[in-house]
Amino acid sequence: MKNILVIRLGAIGDVLLTSAPVLNLKLSYPESRIYFLTRERTASLVRCFAGVDDVITLPQKITLLQLYHTAEQLDRIGFDLVCDLHGNIRSQFITRYISAPYKTQYPKRRLERMAAVKRHRIIDNPPHAIDLYDQAVEAVGGDVYCRRPVLHLPPDSNDSHGTVTDSLPLIAIAPGASYPAKQWPADRFRELVRRIIGDNIGTVLLLLSSSDSAMLDLASEFPEEKLRILLDADLITVAREITRAEILISNDSGLMHLGSSVGTPVLALFGPTHPTLGFTPRGLQDRVLEVEEYCRPCSLHGQKACHRETQYCFTRIEVNDVMDNLQKMLAGNSKGEKALFVDRDGTLIKEKYFISTPSDVEPETRAVDAIRAVRRAGYKIIVLSNQSGVARGFFDELSVQAVNTRVMRLFADQDAPLDDILYCPYYKKGTVAGYARHSTDRKPGSGMVETAARRHNINPHLSYVVGDKLTDCALAYVVGANGILVRTGYGRQQESLIDRQYAFWPEKIVENLGEAVDYIVRGGQGSYP
Repeated sequence: MKNILVIRLGAIGDVLLTSAPVLNLKLSYPESRIYFLTRERTASLVRCFAGVDDVITLPQKITLLQLYHTAEQLDRIGFDLVCDLHGNIRSQFITRYISAPYKTQYPKRRLERMAAVKRHRIIDNPPHAIDLYDQAVEAVGGDVYCRRPVLHLPPDSNDSHGTVTDSLPLIAIAPGASYPAKQWPADRFRELVRRIIGDNIGTVLLLLSSSDSAMLDLASEFPEEKLRILLDADLITVAREITRAEILISNDSGLMHLGSSVGTPVLALFGPTHPTLGFTPRGLQDRVLEVEEYCRPCSLHGQKACHRETQYCFTRIEVNDVMDNLQKMLAGNSKGEKALFVDRDGTLIKEKYFISTPSDVEPETRAVDAIRAVRRAGYKIIVLSNQSGVARGFFDELSVQAVNTRVMRLFADQDAPLDDILYCPYYKKGTVAGYARHSTDRKPGSGMVETAARRHNINPHLSYVVGDKLTDCALAYVVGANGILVRTGYGRQQESLIDRQYAFWPEKIVENLGEAVDYIVRGGQGSYP
């Protein structure tokens, strides 16, 4: 695939969810150039998607003639694949007009979703929209590595981020939504702000648009160090502010998905919409707060006004319910811990070509000191290793486990304990039945990171991935972490493969794990070329 066009025109949340399939396309076809067609309003977000090379925008309002001219101009580029992740009249028109040899459209579950709205048929474990988008990727031979939205924000040159300086947790609150029926009552949001601040639960960052401006008078009730209000800020600024929060409380809205994509746990309030429709927040620690009502869901997007005497799906969600969930999330440290995800062979221990015996284990240069230092800096240490030797028939899983046991003991005996070692024995081109398959556990897939995150309460967005292969750097993009390439092992060889067209630049290239940890402990000041 030389040129790929991805289409998703709106809205904010829907566009953010396409960040995962776009990344999967780029990883599946790394030599391709990916163009993304979207609305002007969401273009700034798409520019933060890993794997997107060009962003093409449509105005919010467009005539049929303008749409025709846009399709005509796009056709001149010469696309090999058009991936329609919207499936509406406009995206279908463009897809049909472009003469690409391959075209794919995601399955929208129209009948199932309409049955949920019209007959209230609820599916307990519905496919998420991201999974449906990924089906379009798989339909053209691509593989799935990323299953969550992920946004890579550009470097922030602004050292001033408001005046909330209290030591209490920062709670971001977004009371808006695309339709009034999707908004938990404003008076309850007001009470929630007062309770969080008054009970010393935390400080508050209130994210408002012009339609929520009636809540601006809350500023007069609290000092600036307790409450900060951001009004009509651009989406990148909002995203940066959300990253600083411990938790984001929102309605079913675009900002809900924005929180998930930057690694801030979301407490989402669902009223007329329903998880069965497939658009729940998909962060590792996200929660949905809802009550069952016979009339839910009453529309696909929450656009219909409630037909009952009161909107019970929201009025039955009390402020106390939100506070209880908030306090449980804070008590459980939902934001999670930071971690060093480190590759084994060639990074932590010396590369010796498919190590299969414990006696071959030898720490890499400065590795032991590096593990001690990064632990003192408050990082958990998780070793991640692709072990395709199992799928290739070189050795079995027992051999891998024996080597891992030796690694754990060797570092623990030198006062440099590791928290965990995970490995993936699967390899698509292997020869051993049962192991010769694609797996999201295999780097750059997210599986091992997510397993470690659940097991050790780790937030990948606060973490680093360090390895001697570019797949380690790509893994960092997949999970929202920062990637560092070391020159030990295969590192120098891998570095020579990087050129200016490479989509997954490491944040830093260093000699060994020791230098990587020196950089991490200093706070990381690198930037992508």
